[in-house]
Amino acid sequence: MLKTYSLTKDTLLVSSESNIKNSSVVYVYGDEREYIESFEHKYNLKIGNILTFDDRVAYDTMVDQNDEKSLLVSFLFPWVHEGGHLDNLTTSVVFLVFKNKLIIFTKQKLKFIPELLSNMVLRDVNNFMEEVLLKIMQKDFHVMLNNLRGVKEKIDDLDSEISTSGPLRPTFSDLLTLQKYMIALSTTYGANHKALDFIKKNFTTNDIDFTTKKIIDEIYDTSDTMDRIILGYSQYLDNLEDMINNMISYQLNMIMKTLTEISIVLTIPAIIFGFWGINVDVPFEKSSYGFFAVLIISVILSLICWFWLRRKKYL
Repeated sequence: MLKTYSLTKDTLLVSSESNIKNSSVVYVYGDEREYIESFEHKYNLKIGNILTFDDRVAYDTMVDQNDEKSLLVSFLFPWVHEGGHLDNLTTSVVFLVFKNKLIIFTKQKLKFIPELLSNMVLRDVNNFMEEVLLKIMQKDFHVMLNNLRGVKEKIDDLDSEISTSGPLRPTFSDLLTLQKYMIALSTTYGANHKALDFIKKNFTTNDIDFTTKKIIDEIYDTSDTMDRIILGYSQYLDNLEDMINNMISYQLNMIMKTLTEISIVLTIPAIIFGFWGINVDVPFEKSSYGFFAVLIISVILSLICWFWLRRKKYL
């Protein structure tokens, strides 16, 4: 799918898809092989391959036949969803920055990109490509930060599960899912730092305006905040996993302890019944109340053993 936007005065407005050549910004998502292959052939790029990256970013400077400089840069966006595998928890966002045109590629549609582009008011129409790219990255990093903060709710839910039901199988499933998220997110943030450094190097000049510098600094601050949050979450989940393992070991020890004590208590009547079952003369053998006498003796001795174990704090 294609969405095109034209610059009218200082505002980006949605334009007809048939007017791609004269559009200022083009957002490409989904299966647009013909359009993507045209750029791959023209600039010798592997945009299709870059869109499949899930653990690294791409960045390069291109010079065409007219010695005009253009940029290729991508970054990773967490595509977090329930039950996802590690190989599809992120999606690449690719930018081609030309002199008077910006093209954006993603495999899946990221709804906030067209929402942000529609009726976007620009400060500097002469460098609108840089401004649009930075605003998209700024928005994307805010979305990533909000998604990361949402992980805290999942961690709190996991804590509640452990407190109420103990470390059951569903708890392990939730913990594994969160740890997969942490792996995907930490990989994403580490790779995006390289893309940010490339953008800063190419967008930061001696005559850079204050607002552009402020946006770049804010993106860096957001990235640093996400790094700190994910480090804390990852450490907490590691400690939580250790705690769950300790709880399981403790519960298993208590179960084995209880079974051992029950075995000790039941051993006494087993010995007594076995003793009265041998083929020799034994007390109460000819008594009509012999069975009840043996049973009462077994119960009394078992209770004595049980009280003794309780007193020794074995039970």
